[in-house]
Amino acid sequence: MIKQTGNNIISSLGFTALENYESVKSGRSGVARYENCMGLPEPFMASLIDRERLNDCFATLRSCTDDYTPLEKAAILSIHDAATQARVDLSAPRVLFLLSTTKGNVHLLDENENRHHPDAACLWYSAQRIADYFGNPNTPSVISNACISGACAQIEALRQLNAGMYDCAVVTGVDMLSGFIISGFQSFKALSSGVCRPFDASHDGLNLGEAASTIIYRKADETDMSGVTLICGAVRNDANHISGPSRTGEGCFLALQSVTKEVNTNDLAFISAHGTATVYNDRMEAVALARAGLDGVPVNGLKGYFGHTLGAAGVLESVISSYALADRTILPTPGFTAGEADSTLRITDRIARTEKPYFIKTLSGFGGCNAALLFHFSPKKSGDSKIQRFKAPAAMPALYIYRHCRISGGRATVDGKTVFAGQETESGKFLTALYRSLKTDYPKFFKMDNLSKLGFLASELILREEASRFTPCVDRAVVGFNRSSSLDTDIAYQATIRHADDFFPSPSVFVYTLPNIVTAEIAIRNRIYGETSFYVCAHFNAGQIATTAGHVFRDGSVRHALVAWVDYFDGQYDALMWLTGTAPPDDTLPGIPFSADKLQEIYYNQN
Repeated sequence: MIKQTGNNIISSLGFTALENYESVKSGRSGVARYENCMGLPEPFMASLIDRERLNDCFATLRSCTDDYTPLEKAAILSIHDAATQARVDLSAPRVLFLLSTTKGNVHLLDENENRHHPDAACLWYSAQRIADYFGNPNTPSVISNACISGACAQIEALRQLNAGMYDCAVVTGVDMLSGFIISGFQSFKALSSGVCRPFDASHDGLNLGEAASTIIYRKADETDMSGVTLICGAVRNDANHISGPSRTGEGCFLALQSVTKEVNTNDLAFISAHGTATVYNDRMEAVALARAGLDGVPVNGLKGYFGHTLGAAGVLESVISSYALADRTILPTPGFTAGEADSTLRITDRIARTEKPYFIKTLSGFGGCNAALLFHFSPKKSGDSKIQRFKAPAAMPALYIYRHCRISGGRATVDGKTVFAGQETESGKFLTALYRSLKTDYPKFFKMDNLSKLGFLASELILREEASRFTPCVDRAVVGFNRSSSLDTDIAYQATIRHADDFFPSPSVFVYTLPNIVTAEIAIRNRIYGETSFYVCAHFNAGQIATTAGHVFRDGSVRHALVAWVDYFDGQYDALMWLTGTAPPDDTLPGIPFSADKLQEIYYNQN
């Protein structure tokens, strides 16, 4: 359990969490229609931050310069306000920064933009600039796991604080809109021409939004459980499709099942759903909630207030829902008409009161990823017996590496032995030749981007001898890391929207502009329904990889994980994947300790 000590939201509805909550409670929406905006030929509905106000507020901060991008300014302002509430020294060595974002400063790929630095479009670069502004000495964690990134960042904070590695975690979700992002969703025909209507019978698409939102957490003290605490969280994959939600809601259902196993559903005040207002997402969530026995709990969706704020959504909507729970309020779902639901869920259409102490936040995203978070509120400073029922985090289990492979420099190795060698310079041809050498029958391989091909091939090398590899499994995870995120495909997609007279955004390219799609392709191929997550680092960091991947095992739900460093940019490729776990998949794999030292040794011995 970790406790909120400060929070903030910067959005079209305000620059503090309270200002945003009061706007929502009054029924105000920040979604508006924009025409001839961001170089796009089509109008769109969106929720945009007031840039003039953003610049004016940022100018009041110490040591401010114009060198920061709007995304970095919004994140810094959000953190500053939350830290003022929390009274925390952000430069302290036991404070961790976690940044949740899907596309960061992707707008800098536009040739008309002034790129401040060669790495300015890299997610890790923005995170480091934000942490450096506050003088924090630690390397920030960057979570880029599609639209569930904000939930993943909070789960990572929970794991790090429960492990005693830090005293405080600063979780910031931020995304700003650009022609790149909006055109991609337009190419999917996913946007509504009006204010979106989550779960309504007439829902026809989503609205996009931009925001920065921060929650500062510390480990909860059992002698003072007042305020809002994050009890637990879970991530599960549909193993179904990279851009279409499962019709059975499998991943969402499994995530809900995980966070509700020790909670009486009668204690749930409400569920803050992902609620994008696209037909397929809303129906998937409705099926998952019903399967989890939660169709009798009030459900709301907040996208009609803020739009879909992408990597910020999980943090922003957790903050708004926390304010509502503390206010003993169930918020309505804007755009939803009473009696016109496209499901049997109890969708809220008006403000209601509640005395119940818990709420659940759900999120879903491209790559079949789904997340659920369980929060509690108590106005009292004494211990709460309901919270004390939750088990303390288990000790880290002993983990072992059972097999590892490397694809780099024109060759592929398994456990240090070369299994294929080809032309180093022709990366695309090399990956295809390696695929053919494996005699794998999976035609979808040729539709993947190069990053996904690289990760897919590494997983084939690791798992091809497993007799039970295609058996559905929930106790296996896929955890990915790299430096370049999806920048190689980002550049390819940017080329399709570069000129108004040659404008052809492709949904099949756009969906691969998310780095977590590589973990999704592996999960789909191998029917892995466990956690899939993706982190972006400035360089290969064995300590960060060992710690982050190791925490996935802490709650006992995961037995094995494919842990991968998989990076592809401008024809340069490097993949190193480990099959790790608490027990060998079979008796022929003795295993070596999974540790930072071993990861470092394997990486550099084969480099």
